[in-house]
Amino acid sequence: MSKRMIDAFAAHGVPGVYAFNGTMPTEARPADLDILDDWCAAGHHVGNHTHQHISLNWLDTDTYIKDIDASERILRRWIDAAPTRYFRYAFAMEGDTVDKTREVQAHLTRTGFLSSPVTLWFWDAQFMAAHNRAVSLGDHEAVRWLEDKLVDTAVDQVRNQAAATAAALGRSPAHILLVHGTAVAGATLDRILGRLASHGVLFVTSEEAMADPANVIGPQLTTRRFRNFSQKWAELSGTTVADAPPAVLDDLDNTAYIEGMSFNELLGRAMTDWGTRIPFTPVASDFH
Repeated sequence: MSKRMIDAFAAHGVPGVYAFNGTMPTEARPADLDILDDWCAAGHHVGNHTHQHISLNWLDTDTYIKDIDASERILRRWIDAAPTRYFRYAFAMEGDTVDKTREVQAHLTRTGFLSSPVTLWFWDAQFMAAHNRAVSLGDHEAVRWLEDKLVDTAVDQVRNQAAATAAALGRSPAHILLVHGTAVAGATLDRILGRLASHGVLFVTSEEAMADPANVIGPQLTTRRFRNFSQKWAELSGTTVADAPPAVLDDLDNTAYIEGMSFNELLGRAMTDWGTRIPFTPVASDFH
């Protein structure tokens, strides 16, 4: 999957992509870190995304900060090799209170990290479960439908969210797009990037994007909801983001159906597992 993503970035001239991954899985599979050598050899970089990948909403700040530091200890040699020390909040959730956000931001400042926001996404993680089911069932028609739908959804969501941000700000800032490292992303990223380029999208480095105050200062909105910067700018200005979340998500759970393998069921089991390592109470409604 990472090889297919690296190849897609190369084919479309996408420079210096930062990988943000929770590092907890490497406790059992330390060899997974070898992928980062290939990633960086291709001209890309690595940032900090916490160790356990648990929302700041659900943790106290001391526990969350320790989780940031734990991930840095594992990733230090790759982070130090990057042009910028970037951190991304788990689930892009910056905390459910102003005080939490300020405390974490102060720690990031002390440790030389700059928060890298997500300004655009297209719900690709929600396609992951359905795509994995279709592949496991050998349902080639469902695989094709899901991949085609993801490509269309990606293009539509980038267009809609960028338009909402432009309406909110009165200008079009540089954007930072989230793509998860999944099999369905690996299968579709080349097409997605090609379609975006055909619509006039120019691909720049994170450093270039972060030169825009819209990404460094960001929308001053404290919320526990699963929202990227475009959605926050829209909420602050009373602007509507068209088809967000996309209506196609309603069709995914019934595609290549396998009992107990819906996206929400998989996420629920993952959160239960996280709770065995760090005591916390997840709030499922935060994702809606």
